Amino acid sequence: MNEQDDLWDFSDIWALAINGSGVGLWDRDIVAGTIRYSRSWYAILGYDDMPALVPIEVAYGRVHPDDLGQVRRNMEAHFEWRSAVYEVEHRLRCKNGTYKWVLSRGKVIGRDDAGRPLRMVGTTTDITVMRTLAETLKSQYADAKERSAEMAALAEQLTERTLELAAAHRLAGVGSWQWDRVNRQLSFSPETWAIMGRPTSAEPVSYDQMREMYHPDDYHPTMAAYHDMIRTGLPARLEYRFVRPDGKVRFALTHAAPVIGRDGSIGLVRGTTQDITSYREIEGALRESEDHYRHMVDLHPQIPWTAGPDGAIIEVGPQWYRMTGMTMADTMPFGWLDVVHPDDRPGVVAVWQAGLTSGERVDTEYRVRSAGGDDVWLRARAAPRFDESGHIFRWYGTLEDVSDRRLAEQARRAADALAFRVLETTSDAVVVCDPSGRVTFANAKAIAQIGEDAELVGRQARQVFGGAHGRRVRQAIGRAVEAGANACFEAFWAPIDRWFEVHVFATANDISLFLRDITEKRLAQQKLDFAARHDLLTRTFNRDTFFTMLADELVSQQPGNLLALFCIDLEYFKDFNDTHGHPAGDALLRQVANRLQGCLRAQDRLARSGGDEFLILQTGLRSPADANVLAERIVKEMSEPFLVDERPLLSSLSIGIAVSVPDQTDPDHLYNQADLALYEAKDKARGGYRMFRPALQIESDEVRQIRNDLAAALRENQFRLAFQPIVRVADRQVVGVEALLRWQHPEYGLIAPARFIPIAEETGLIAGIGAWVLEHACAAATRWPLDVKVSVNVSPRQFALGDMLTVVRDALNHTGLAPHRLKLEVTESLLLSSNATNLRTLEALRGLGLFLVLDDFGTGYSSIAYLEAFKFDFLKIDRSFLSKITAPGNQQPILEATVALAKALGLPITAEGVETNIQLDYIQRLGCEYAQGYLFAKPL
Repeated sequence: MNEQDDLWDFSDIWALAINGSGVGLWDRDIVAGTIRYSRSWYAILGYDDMPALVPIEVAYGRVHPDDLGQVRRNMEAHFEWRSAVYEVEHRLRCKNGTYKWVLSRGKVIGRDDAGRPLRMVGTTTDITVMRTLAETLKSQYADAKERSAEMAALAEQLTERTLELAAAHRLAGVGSWQWDRVNRQLSFSPETWAIMGRPTSAEPVSYDQMREMYHPDDYHPTMAAYHDMIRTGLPARLEYRFVRPDGKVRFALTHAAPVIGRDGSIGLVRGTTQDITSYREIEGALRESEDHYRHMVDLHPQIPWTAGPDGAIIEVGPQWYRMTGMTMADTMPFGWLDVVHPDDRPGVVAVWQAGLTSGERVDTEYRVRSAGGDDVWLRARAAPRFDESGHIFRWYGTLEDVSDRRLAEQARRAADALAFRVLETTSDAVVVCDPSGRVTFANAKAIAQIGEDAELVGRQARQVFGGAHGRRVRQAIGRAVEAGANACFEAFWAPIDRWFEVHVFATANDISLFLRDITEKRLAQQKLDFAARHDLLTRTFNRDTFFTMLADELVSQQPGNLLALFCIDLEYFKDFNDTHGHPAGDALLRQVANRLQGCLRAQDRLARSGGDEFLILQTGLRSPADANVLAERIVKEMSEPFLVDERPLLSSLSIGIAVSVPDQTDPDHLYNQADLALYEAKDKARGGYRMFRPALQIESDEVRQIRNDLAAALRENQFRLAFQPIVRVADRQVVGVEALLRWQHPEYGLIAPARFIPIAEETGLIAGIGAWVLEHACAAATRWPLDVKVSVNVSPRQFALGDMLTVVRDALNHTGLAPHRLKLEVTESLLLSSNATNLRTLEALRGLGLFLVLDDFGTGYSSIAYLEAFKFDFLKIDRSFLSKITAPGNQQPILEATVALAKALGLPITAEGVETNIQLDYIQRLGCEYAQGYLFAKPL
């Protein structure tokens, strides 16, 4: 039995596995232009059974229009040997009209002698759940990041604003809880109590309290989910209802995660709870809106449809299927032509092809065979939508049943009297002329809308449609008389200030004019055009439009005629929104836009690029000084209070300016320059402005270069350690040494830590660099006297990026340094978020036998709370305090209070930056036990 026989023996098992896995198989005949699918492939899209062999264009028709281009490009790249396999994530239309995200992978398995592909096979995997989960996680990460930033801002005023912080937690609507399974205790944070509508309690939550909170229908399913989480050890996401004391039912979202001990048991469960009632209400409103839209589409007399740039039908309203009896598969992409009357089909194809080629609007009428076998006259109108490059991106059209009108025209030819009565009832203005141009019929609507009080019948059409506004109508009537040419166009009717859609139909006996009032449609289109180019809140240009104008100005600028780009950022706008509310924030943005517009000339351009950011394009500059004049004017205007909700409020903005140079045509490059200038303004001149200068670009490039070179620096051993002694003040004996990192860059020379450490923290390379420093410092200390300790600075990012306990333990084991000779120096920012994980790591580090030092105390967010949160072994005072002690008798009250606090807590103190004997005497009187600085030695 060969290998293929083995495979066929398991073919039934293979089929079961594939059909249940969410994976579909496909086999494409590239030469024949067909593709066949497995049953499991159709199951992904909700089809019970479909034909196995379909044309490739039908397959492409199921791909979401926004993804079709990428699918084709990836396929061609694989055909042309530019990729080993074909692989792309895209959306496919399901049987019910919705879309699913799938991963399509495939490979050419047959080519001819010239290398052209013949056959390709592949798989399609349903990844909708993964994509949804990824978007959810991304949203949750963004929410968490935003709340983290808010917490960091509030931390500067932590001592004074404790009550405000608690209020902010309550406003955020997120509470935490902890279930101690060992002691059988459930505890809530104050925010959780608030969500449940109950007073805060420090006591554990009793079983009766918890049972009372849950909705009766949700209690047992929720408890079952918790027990399942304990059984599996996996985190859980739960939605349920709870009942407040006032009887109101609310919706909650809970994320819970078990804490698994080293022995594998679960002794603790932690979680968060959020009131999501408002979200559920929004979902209900959205469903109602969608139902409303579907009913509108179903009931509207016109059938909407869309097509791709090649004319392939993508979507069509449900009335089409009811009218023709066709299915979706029968209709798309070109199957709809099958029900067009054979006599009309060539004309329809010719008109549609002409529209695709010219990009002009399509308006034609033809007959289709209805589900009942009768012919129905339809009027098909379509207009293209163009992308930024001027190519057709999509066609939008409608189908209107005009059978009644056709029947009316036939009836008119058979019996004029009957036709005239029918025309009197239509909403269009109707005028009929004989071949000489004399009006033979005009309905009442025509008399009212054309704006003539006199009788129209018997007058010449050139008189009825006189004036400049009637010129196109007169010309159309003339062509109809001379050549029998029909016409359709839109015309503005000045006497009554209305727009008409005018149809002129010529026959051997008469010329008929139908004038339909489309004023409201034109106004709606104008609003859509405005919305596509403008920011609707401030009525200024939007970002896309602005950059298009900027690119045009750069290309067309003349020598000696400069232009300037202003990047403007409104200061503290988020705080303004949080304090006064978003409606007030919107009002402020509108006033800011009005003031900015008032500072500009007619040829200058203003745009809101998003949030609280604005852009200004100033043209016709003789020199950069002209941009400074405008910036001064803007800053002065912004200094005046704004009136928001009848309250005068102050605001300011920062401005970055870049002036174009000759031959500069790249708008993104000019924007990057202005953005660099804005960054400097916010850093060094907040509320003012800065002009771009080449030094900013050089500095930016240098930072980028340092970021790129950091990884190579660690790999190529470019780092060095310097050591500064720490002495005991009482006898001047060296008792320790602080390890200080240096980078010997091959191009820039010696780079100080302040220059590259923030970049290392940003990129995550600080983990590897920190481990290198720790190991080399410990190795150096093994060569010193046994009573000398080595101090190593540790970045808070090292705790976030890796297992700090393992890094320290490995350094001690590799070098053989005794743990009691190692001191780790950490800053207050490590404790800023009260991170319980960091506190546990510090305790574990202390358990190794080393010492922990709180470094730079007094310079950051200093608080006694940090000293209460963790008992450090040493306290280190920053050098900035001693720099002001220059003569005997000088005092530093904050330093003295800090030393007194440390002594009360039994913490030994090391004073940094001791450079003179006056400073040494001062700290000795205060009782500082240790010191380091240039008075004893520089870093060696």
